[in-house]
Amino acid sequence: MKKTTTIASALLISTFILGAASPAFAEQVAAPTTDATVKFKSEAQDADNGGNTIDPTNPGGDGVKPDTGEGSTGTKGPLRVDFAPNFKFGTVTMSGNAAKYHPVYPKVNLLDKTGKLTEPLQSKYVPHYVQVTDNRGTNEGWQLTASATAFQGTKDPKADLKATLTLGHSEFSTAVIGETLKPGTLNTNITLNSIPQTFIQAEVNQGMGSWAAVFSKDKTTEFSNLDTNPNITLSVPADSKKDATEEYKSTITWTLSSTPTAP
Repeated sequence: MKKTTTIASALLISTFILGAASPAFAEQVAAPTTDATVKFKSEAQDADNGGNTIDPTNPGGDGVKPDTGEGSTGTKGPLRVDFAPNFKFGTVTMSGNAAKYHPVYPKVNLLDKTGKLTEPLQSKYVPHYVQVTDNRGTNEGWQLTASATAFQGTKDPKADLKATLTLGHSEFSTAVIGETLKPGTLNTNITLNSIPQTFIQAEVNQGMGSWAAVFSKDKTTEFSNLDTNPNITLSVPADSKKDATEEYKSTITWTLSSTPTAP
């Protein structure tokens, strides 16, 4: 009996193993097909970010809203300038020699995950930056130019400071994934004048999403309201006539245009 039982068990095990290894053949009864569909609509021509931008020093974060008076409120539409900065040099000491000055860093207010200002309000100072958003979905490319008027007196427009404004080193900051999507041209060391000069150029299949050009090599240092940005320079020549009762002002124009080019 022992021998019979042992053999029977072995046979049962072998049958089980063979059965498990054998392919199962099923008769195909039907193979219906279904569809997955999607349509797109253009973003509204009056679309904007409500004054919000990415955080130039932490683009993967919840974003920021520049404080009142720190720059433009942005343009509208699927292709837009979300923010362009003011450059505040404040009150500086006169010099009989040629002199260079740098503006204080702008103040931004932090947003929470819902896109609203944090409560209690949290703020910080960041390098100056310009942000462009392209939500057109056409991948045509775009161009941002900059020009500036002369530094003239606000009380006496004939009072010309003879000064120049230079946009120095800048780097892209973005939450967009994909190095090939980065705009191909970011010009640095531009001395502004009345003739528009190309600052950023995105060719076909570049520049989709939001891109900030940040005027800094350092995105980790915590700045204060007393720190100045060495990447933005106001140059005043020695022969400039200065009036302590006057405030001198230059208006900077940031022009964004669609520039389809051949791939």
